[in-house]
Amino acid sequence: MRHIVKPLLRHRMMPLLVVLQVALACAIACNALFLLQQKLVPIVTPDGVGHPGRLIVAWNIAPRGNPWPPATLRQTATELHAIPGVVSASLATSWPMETEAQLNATVVADGKGIKASAAIYIGDHLLDTLGLRLLAGRDFSAGEDALVYKGAGLHTDGPTIITQALARRLFPGGDALGKVVRIGDQANAARRTVVGVVAHLMRNEFGQDDREDVDYSMLFPGTASNWPIPIFGVRVRSTAEAAGVRKAMKAVVQRELGPDMIQGIDPAYESYGDMRERMLAQPKAAVWLLSGVSMIVLLVTVVGIMGLTSYWVQQRTRQIGVRRALGARRGNILRDVQLENLLVVGAGILLGMALAYAINLWLMQRYELTRLPWTYLPYGALLMLLLGQLAVLSPALRAARVPPVVATRSV
Repeated sequence: MRHIVKPLLRHRMMPLLVVLQVALACAIACNALFLLQQKLVPIVTPDGVGHPGRLIVAWNIAPRGNPWPPATLRQTATELHAIPGVVSASLATSWPMETEAQLNATVVADGKGIKASAAIYIGDHLLDTLGLRLLAGRDFSAGEDALVYKGAGLHTDGPTIITQALARRLFPGGDALGKVVRIGDQANAARRTVVGVVAHLMRNEFGQDDREDVDYSMLFPGTASNWPIPIFGVRVRSTAEAAGVRKAMKAVVQRELGPDMIQGIDPAYESYGDMRERMLAQPKAAVWLLSGVSMIVLLVTVVGIMGLTSYWVQQRTRQIGVRRALGARRGNILRDVQLENLLVVGAGILLGMALAYAINLWLMQRYELTRLPWTYLPYGALLMLLLGQLAVLSPALRAARVPPVVATRSV
């Protein structure tokens, strides 16, 4: 190692430039990988909704004064179900991909103490209208869907259907069916018995927090009696009938609720597929931006390492030639150049991981981002090591091909 380290200490400027460049790239790579993972979570996570183009949602239906009576809302839902082409209709308090109305709560596995934050969707016939895939248990009964809660329904005992991800979180290694989930940390919190488990159902707050628990959701049957912004959803037989059903849906809502709706606030009638594209537009744009910036930084780093290493090899052509004349093989030269690069890049990585943590602390203070998990540091380090070895490969091969007779002419 002496013949490798000694030239680095004698000519410090070139290795120092590589160290600083690698440190900056490593810091950016670690934070970029973390931010990319957060933005990709809602994009790659299945939302659980079947055939999005067949699901039409009416939202932003604001009442004038007090909330509508449950009987009025149920009558509207009944008329929506009677529209030709509609196979299922639901009245709900909140909806996936709709962020105007949200219900979220801390849920606790009764007897285990395991907690999780979950989105709660309250409504009737939600399983059929959303097109969720039931993995275990049963759907809500007609009597359960007909429940009318005194308030929103969070503080009322009853049945619930949860996602598979939430079931695994609350009841690891066991069956969630028949188990009780408390809605809140209090001892007297409402208790919900798990009667069914669905494959997926995305929560509707991912656009703000980019949560890893994006698939933690629960369904409650019934209707909230004191909820200001109801949401109606209908599922049609085919996408060809969606346009006609949307017009009929608007006519029904205007006829039943129009006189009592706030003037100037237009309800929205759109397919769930359009809602999903609209809500995912910002995370997708962030992914492209972060990917582009990361690629540029890494490309500049690779080119910089190649340029500096090529210049460094050129400056030591005489030394390489002497070593070749003394019996050093091409493999020895190639190994030494790569090992030298490994030492320099490794020093830059150590500095870069500390810099990555400092940048994350600054982002937490300025933009309220979450803390960078330490697991991303070795990922960033491994990426930089691979890129460093890839960048030095061409100069190292060129150095190994230097003939001794050519190199020693300048001796």
